[in-house]
Amino acid sequence: MTANVNALFTSFNSKNLSLSNRVVMAPMTRQFSPNGIPTSDVAGYYKRRAQGGTGLIITEGTTVNDKVATMDANIPQFHGEEALTGWKQVVSEVHQANGKIMPQLWHVGMARVAEKAPYPELPSAGPSGLFKPGKQGAEPMTVQHIEAVIQAFADAASDAKAIGMDGVEIHGAHGYLVDQFFWEGTNQRTDSWGGNMANR
Repeated sequence: MTANVNALFTSFNSKNLSLSNRVVMAPMTRQFSPNGIPTSDVAGYYKRRAQGGTGLIITEGTTVNDKVATMDANIPQFHGEEALTGWKQVVSEVHQANGKIMPQLWHVGMARVAEKAPYPELPSAGPSGLFKPGKQGAEPMTVQHIEAVIQAFADAASDAKAIGMDGVEIHGAHGYLVDQFFWEGTNQRTDSWGGNMANR
C-alpha cells in the first residue's frame, strides 16, 4: 500500500483560519528564551520554518501567568510586556514569510521540580498535589488558585489575538496540569473539580 501525501500540500480553509498547506509543525520545547523572554534568535528560528513552507507553526510550550507554571527559566513565557513584545516580533517575522503561527499555552503543574525551577520556595501546583498516584508533593490547589490559572489561560489567549497570533493551542497532555485534572490517579478531589469523569 502506498500512502498518498498529496493532500498535505493542498490548502485548508475554515471560518477563522486559512493555510497554504496542511503541514503543521508540532511544538518542541527549546529553552532558548533567557528569563522567559523570546529573543530575535527565536523569531529567526520560527521565520525559517515559515520560509521552508510550513503551513502552520505551533510554538514550543509557552507558560501562562502563574509563578509555578514553568519548570525552567529559559522556557518562554506568554505574559508580561517584555515577553509579549518578543512574541509580537516572532509573529511579524512569520507573517512576513507568509506563514501562520499559534502559541502552545502551558502550565507544567506537578511536573515542575520546585528546587530546579524559578521561585524554588513555592510548591508546585496540581489538583491534588500528587506527582503520581500515591506520591504527594504539595497541598492540593485551592479553588482560588484553580480559578486564577483558568483566567491566566484566558488572558494568554486574549493576548495572542491582540499581538496577531493565528490561534492558540492548549497543552492538555503528557502529565502536565490540564492532564492532571483529567486523571483519577492525580485528581482525587471531592469538590466540583474532581470526582466523576465529567467533573474531572
